[in-house]
Amino acid sequence: MKTKQKLVFATIIATCLMFALVFPLFNMTNFKVFASGTSDLYGDRIYEVSIWQNSTMKGNITYNNYTLGIQVNVDAQVLTRFNCTVKLNSSFASSTNDALTNTRVYLNITYTNGTVVIDTVEMTDYSANFLDNFYYVKSYYDWNDPTVHPIAGTTYYSNFRYEVYR
Repeated sequence: MKTKQKLVFATIIATCLMFALVFPLFNMTNFKVFASGTSDLYGDRIYEVSIWQNSTMKGNITYNNYTLGIQVNVDAQVLTRFNCTVKLNSSFASSTNDALTNTRVYLNITYTNGTVVIDTVEMTDYSANFLDNFYYVKSYYDWNDPTVHPIAGTTYYSNFRYEVYR
């Protein structure tokens, strides 16, 4: 009897392990992330973009390679935060408040077939820091709409664009 109980217990553990290994593959969403534009004559540009879930960075792209894009796997049906940092020449802002006021970052998310999921939403600015004649303006967008959460097995394109108001 004890051998049979051990066999049942081992089968249950093996089944749980198999489920734990396989289920995440079916519960993933794939993002292809791009940021548009290059530095202007003043050095203004998108400096960095990152994607977060549950306080864990899922992917990061910097100005060095943002036109090439990156591929990021995220969990489906989980709040997804997009962070973006823009580098703004200090000649267009006299303070961190001006830098926040004069900068806009937009996010657009589509399915691979081009169908729009999130149509050019303005991200929320939350801080600006001054360093080496530039303001680094940070903004975020929380994708938490249950009607269009990241869906398992789906690939999305996310594009970032910034504007500087002078």
